[in-house]
Amino acid sequence: MMSMLDPRRLRLLVELADRGTITAVAEALHFAPSTVSHGLAALERQIGVALLERSPRSARLTAAGAALAKEGRTILARLGAAEADARAVGRLDRGPLVLATFPSAGATLVSRALALLARRHAGLELRLLDAEPAESLARLAAGEVDVAVVYEYPHLPALELAGLESVELAEDPIRVYLPPSRSRSGTGSVDLDHLREETFVAGRRGSPCYAFTRALCALAGFEPQIAYETDDIALTCALVDSGLAVAVMPQLLLGTAAAELVTRDLSPAVRPRRISAVYRASANGLASVDAALGALTDAAALAAAGERRGAPVADPISAPAPTE
Repeated sequence: MMSMLDPRRLRLLVELADRGTITAVAEALHFAPSTVSHGLAALERQIGVALLERSPRSARLTAAGAALAKEGRTILARLGAAEADARAVGRLDRGPLVLATFPSAGATLVSRALALLARRHAGLELRLLDAEPAESLARLAAGEVDVAVVYEYPHLPALELAGLESVELAEDPIRVYLPPSRSRSGTGSVDLDHLREETFVAGRRGSPCYAFTRALCALAGFEPQIAYETDDIALTCALVDSGLAVAVMPQLLLGTAAAELVTRDLSPAVRPRRISAVYRASANGLASVDAALGALTDAAALAAAGERRGAPVADPISAPAPTE
């Protein structure tokens, strides 16, 4: 019977696939090159097939080596996630808790949730990573992140959540942002079809914001003229305020602008962007993850209550302390 793979040797193979040379692997892992070579040779003996093609100056992966390295990435990520979950058990009042979020949620509901967590569980070592959903979910699956706050635009493919669970936090309305002269010309909704001759500013090419702008306009039967690509809300506002472009943006993103913006609803109505907290299914019920989800849910509820009243969101620091 074949013995279990040694994850340390498997990591050497994965690193070689990524870095290209044994010397580079040795430098990255702070090993001697001979140590890396011996570890790879031991892995080959265990597997029973050649994983490397060796020459006096190089070593490259065989087809079998490349296949094992590809699967090895998944195996090592799962091991990392399992280790993170095991260490999280019972650490509610102490130890690290890592959240990942995208900027507009980070500046609003996530920062409020962190304030709640700091008040409720002062022993937690809170860390925050700024990342878009794809990166957040990859790091979550690898065990580098405990909870990821992500968004999903309507009319775009759903996020891949295999092995993950999610809790919906908020629905983020989509608005159109027009130059001041046009914003003041009426108070009703704007027909999307009437924007077909406009110049747009959107996120950078390849971003969900860019893809959403194109998908939304395609529903109205036209390809938007996206002349400006930026993820910077200040630059977006400057371009629109200067009369150079229009923008279709979620309300939460607009809320991070330095000044209040005049926006209009779209017609036909557009489904909101959905904001969720995602965590590993294997971490379901962990005290630290439950604490994070509770704080995020409470912060989202405070924000929603403030919007319904048309008043500023309450400072979570002044919220009543939990009884836990």
